[in-house]
Amino acid sequence: MIKVTFQEKTPAAFHFKSTARSHGWVMLRPFNWNEDAGQLSRLQQLHSGQVVRLGMIERAGAVQIEVEAAQPLTPAEETEIKQAVRRMLRLDEDLSEFHAFYTELDGWQLRLEPGGGRLLRCATLFEDIVYTLCTTNINWSGTIRMVDRLVTALGRPLPGDSDSLAFPSPADIAATTPEFLKLETGLGYRSPYVWELAVAVAEERLDLADFEDPDKSTKEVLAELNHLKGVGPYAAATILMILGRYEHLAIDSEMRSFVSKKYFGGERVTPGQIQTIYAPWGRWQYLAYWFDMPPE
Repeated sequence: MIKVTFQEKTPAAFHFKSTARSHGWVMLRPFNWNEDAGQLSRLQQLHSGQVVRLGMIERAGAVQIEVEAAQPLTPAEETEIKQAVRRMLRLDEDLSEFHAFYTELDGWQLRLEPGGGRLLRCATLFEDIVYTLCTTNINWSGTIRMVDRLVTALGRPLPGDSDSLAFPSPADIAATTPEFLKLETGLGYRSPYVWELAVAVAEERLDLADFEDPDKSTKEVLAELNHLKGVGPYAAATILMILGRYEHLAIDSEMRSFVSKKYFGGERVTPGQIQTIYAPWGRWQYLAYWFDMPPE
C-alpha cells in the first residue's frame, strides 16, 4: 500500500474533535473515531473506482490527511480527497454569526466548545441523504445496524483488506433491486426510495449539486427536497442542516421529549411550542437546538 499525506488549512475558529463527535454520523460506517489518537478515519470510494483509507488528525491550523491507497493517486484523485475532507469537516462554513448570537442572547448555556458548532457530514450529499433516510421511523441502534448491513452488502473493499469497506456508490446501489435492498440490508420500506435515488443519480437524471447551490434560497431548496421520494418534513429539515441551512427544525420524538422535559415540565409539546423556544436564533435555530441537548 502507498501512503500519502496532505494538509488542509482550517478556519481560525475550529474545533476538530467537536466537529467529528458532535454528530451521530461518526458512529456510522464507514466512519470511525479513535479517541486515543484523536483520529477520524473513513474508507472512501473515489470517482475512479479506487478505494482508499483516509485518516484525519488535527495539526496546528490544519487537518492532516493520511491516505492509504493501492495505486498512486492521480491529481484528480488528490483534489477529490481534499474536497471531500473540506466538505465532511465543513472547513469552508462561516459560523461567526452563530457564535455572535450565542454571545448576545441571554439565558442560553449551550454545550459549545470554542470553535465548535460544525456537524460532521459525509463526503457526498448522496451518502448524507441515504444516512438520513436510515434515521426515519427507527431508533438509533436500528440506524447503525441498517447502515452497517448496507455497507457490508454493497461496499467495495480496500485492496488487501476485505473487512474495510467503502460506502456504496449510487451505481453500486442502482445495480441491485429494491427487493435485494429490502432482504439484504434491512432498509424495509426505504428500499425503493434509496434505490430510485441511486438510479436517478447514477443515470445523471438528478444532479445533487443543485441542492448545494448557495445562490438558491432555502425555500427553493426545500421545495426541491420535497420532490424526493421518502423525504418528509423531518428528513428535509435534516438534509437542510447538512447543507448548512439551519432555519428549519427536524422535529422528531427525541426533540419533542427533550424540549418537553427541559422547557415544559414534562408536558406534551406541539411543533409550534418547540419552534417558539428556538425562534430567537433565527436562521441558526437547528444548531441552537443541537448544542442545547445534553451529550449522548
